[in-house]
Amino acid sequence: MYSVEEIRENYKGFSDSKIENIARNESKGLRKEVLGILKEEIEKRNLDERLITWVDAETNTLTDFEKQSLIRNIENLKCPNCGLKETKLIGQEFNTIVSIILLCNETTENRILCSNCGRNKKIKSFVINLLAGWWSRRGFLLTPYTLIKDTINLFFKKKINDRIIAEFIEQNNGMFRLHGTDDETLFGLISWHNNDYEIPETEENNENE
Repeated sequence: MYSVEEIRENYKGFSDSKIENIARNESKGLRKEVLGILKEEIEKRNLDERLITWVDAETNTLTDFEKQSLIRNIENLKCPNCGLKETKLIGQEFNTIVSIILLCNETTENRILCSNCGRNKKIKSFVINLLAGWWSRRGFLLTPYTLIKDTINLFFKKKINDRIIAEFIEQNNGMFRLHGTDDETLFGLISWHNNDYEIPETEENNENE
């Protein structure tokens, strides 16, 4: 492991854009003393002060109590897909394979949806796999594996839900610290998550040593 002084010298040699990238994307994984070096570089270079605000928010991890409260809030939101609030939102995994001759496209999507929308999307993925998954050598091998995996996953819904929700909370820790966890904020972040968008490098939106 590098010493603090070695890390400080390394950071001095980084470009402004690299310092900004570390602040936005890697700060959560840095040691406390390295965070101090990062913030020093931001200040010395007169970079956007909101980067420090973001670093502080990202590294101020939610407590277990806050996470449990947040999970309950997420469950009781209206569905970002259908807009209804008939069932609790749950984290769900969808695997899809489309292949033709030499090409094989395998995708795994983690979504937070209501049970009805999740079921409809599951059926759609199953039909696509059944009809379009076999038509390449790799697809011929992957398709039965995926169909079996999806069937087995039906018995592990809670485990999959817990993993996806936990990952969502971890990824958006900074946004929660900056903007709170009201329904509007949560709904917006889940909608971004479900559409595979990155949170914009906004006002507040990490290379390890």
